[in-house]
Amino acid sequence: MPLLDEGFRVDLNPVPLEAREAWTLPDAALVYGLDVVALRYASRQGDLDTFRPPNRDGRPGKRKVSRKAMDRWIKEMEE
Repeated sequence: MPLLDEGFRVDLNPVPLEAREAWTLPDAALVYGLDVVALRYASRQGDLDTFRPPNRDGRPGKRKVSRKAMDRWIKEMEE
């Protein structure tokens, strides 16, 4: 995210956060109202399926989680 003069980060993506199909782990925590540390732990343990799309340099980018993976993980946690 670009940094503004005031030092705040602003998301320039025109798609609202709730309407996206994939998020970074902090964004997914905001959408679902969960703790980001718990999401990171679940992804490291292999309980939450994540992926790393390539960045503009062709290397793996930030870890992301899809809406389907989040819904599946939450359903498993409820059982």
